[in-house]
Amino acid sequence: MNSVKGKFLKKLKTMKTIGYLKPENVLLPPKPPLIPIQVQERKILETRAQEKGPEMIEDAEMENLDDKENIGPNRPKVTSLKPKIEAFCDQRSEIDVSSFRRPDLDSFTLFDPNLLAAFEQAVMAVKAQEAERMAMIEETIEQIIKEEEEESQEPPSKLRKTEENPNPLLKFPEKCPPGGSESVILYTTGLRGVRKTFEDCQRVRFLLENFGVLFFERDVSMHTEYRDELWRVLGGRAVPPRLFIRGRYIGAAEEVVALHEQGRFRALLEGIPVDDSRGQCDGCGGVRFVMCFRCNGSTKIVDDDDGGGGESVKCGGCNENGLIVCPMCSLS
Repeated sequence: MNSVKGKFLKKLKTMKTIGYLKPENVLLPPKPPLIPIQVQERKILETRAQEKGPEMIEDAEMENLDDKENIGPNRPKVTSLKPKIEAFCDQRSEIDVSSFRRPDLDSFTLFDPNLLAAFEQAVMAVKAQEAERMAMIEETIEQIIKEEEEESQEPPSKLRKTEENPNPLLKFPEKCPPGGSESVILYTTGLRGVRKTFEDCQRVRFLLENFGVLFFERDVSMHTEYRDELWRVLGGRAVPPRLFIRGRYIGAAEEVVALHEQGRFRALLEGIPVDDSRGQCDGCGGVRFVMCFRCNGSTKIVDDDDGGGGESVKCGGCNENGLIVCPMCSLS
């Protein structure tokens, strides 16, 4: 109630209501005396006669003044309809009645048969034009559907390397990782320390899985040799994900996703074998690494050869994490 509206309502509540006015307390202005219209018009005519002379006033106006009804000073002047009726009758006599056809009461219609025949002919012509237009539309639609079906059934060999449609991989730089000349190699990381890097790897992996092609993932966080291999191929430090297709460097996550949005990524995977494996690998469960069989993941073995005296030495068959590449699902 502190607002302007509240203050206004509070002020209205404090004001007293006004009672009804009684008729005897209302002062009305005096009514002018009623003067008959006939008297008023007579006075007006007398005044005009004094100004212009009595010869300017027609006697008919003075005679018909007493016959006028007292309906108001602004009533319209009533004129006689007899001249108009006579003029209409004279005009009617000049019209040639023989030009009109008398309707046949025995016929099912009172319209002119010739007019009806012309109307039916026009309707039939419009229907024929509409049927021809619909037939052309249906023929065009069938032709478009047929062309689309022929394009979808076109053999893949026709879309291969030709002079008009060259291999799209030739536009990318030639940088081939080990064993990647005829396959798809994806370098990723399984560490979640940098969220964006991990999510980018997930995006590229998910994209390749949706296309259903066979690709080999190399996790640089699980195997240092993969990291050195990636840096060596690109000529410097690089952050995953990095995608290689048939010895051509495609790029990181931004480049791959952009190609997919532009509709150009599918053509790069042409000729790549389809992944027929169902589910995860039975050997590694999809991790692509298994524990070392020699050191059981400890990276240390006991050296009993050459008189070592049973000292522990580094295992040479596994990486720094005591893991080896899964021989069942990973590329040799």
